[in-house]
Amino acid sequence: MPVQDAAAGPQGGGEVHSPAPGGDVRPPARGGGGVGTRWLVARARATVDGLEHLVGGMGTAALALIVLAGMLGVAVACLFGVGLRLLPAALRGLRVVAGRERARLSRWGPQLVEPDPVPGEWRAAIGQRAARRELAWMSLHATLGLTYGVLGLTLPFAAVRDLLYPLYWWLLPPAEAVDMGLGWRTDTWPGALAVGPLSLAWLALALIFIPGLAQMQAWAGRRFLSADPGTDLALRVAQLTATRAAALDAHATELRRIERSLHDGTQNRLVAVNVLLGAARRAVTRDPATADELLERAQAAAEQALAELRAVVRGILPPCWPSEASPAR
Repeated sequence: MPVQDAAAGPQGGGEVHSPAPGGDVRPPARGGGGVGTRWLVARARATVDGLEHLVGGMGTAALALIVLAGMLGVAVACLFGVGLRLLPAALRGLRVVAGRERARLSRWGPQLVEPDPVPGEWRAAIGQRAARRELAWMSLHATLGLTYGVLGLTLPFAAVRDLLYPLYWWLLPPAEAVDMGLGWRTDTWPGALAVGPLSLAWLALALIFIPGLAQMQAWAGRRFLSADPGTDLALRVAQLTATRAAALDAHATELRRIERSLHDGTQNRLVAVNVLLGAARRAVTRDPATADELLERAQAAAEQALAELRAVVRGILPPCWPSEASPAR
């Protein structure tokens, strides 16, 4: 994972996060067994993450290489006066590829803000600062980024190739036998078996270099595709405004819910209690048995109203956790 390109997983308790490729993976402090094992596992995880990002970066690098060829064609067409009309369309195509790289890097680190659309007039398009920065990113990512990806994939491929060499060496023509030096060729079983341990050397090189290669591949995107500080501040203000509006909408929705709960539930129960008490009052002298039944129904309705009122109150402010409600003694 490139620098500032770490996996943006949720920060939860007890969750293990892999180190960023290219980061400084140091062994933890002494104080327990298995320190070397934990360091090796952390380094292997960083290598796997770095390999994943190298593969993703190779995809955008291939697209950037195609756009670079198109931009060169537009530059040649500019010599004949027709390329200037094609320039805004070419920059919009570059913006699409750069947007994919911004999205890729944003998944593993701080978000990269999408700039304003490319203007339709060629002078304004080439004068846009974001477009010029994307041109610089394209030239670097289409060449160096693709190279870093190829080098990163070569190391694990070579490790697998040498590890499996004893299984297929006898199928190769004698001219393709590996020369181990000092006249030792791998056209015999002992020589073929001696190639297998070389995979450990390739694996060690992969653990050492792949995280750094992923870091260098992502550098151009982080350097040239990031927005200006003012743009980032404006995005934060817009996000805060949207969050505040969402909170106000949620508050209004909750108030309407409480109002419906009180009107449809508790208020109706209390009205029923009032009606039953009035009827019991009128019947207490002429029919005590009926009055007693009405009072019992009124009591039941009052208990239901109290239960519904408690439910509404719990919906307004849920009860605290036991650890918060009762301090430790």
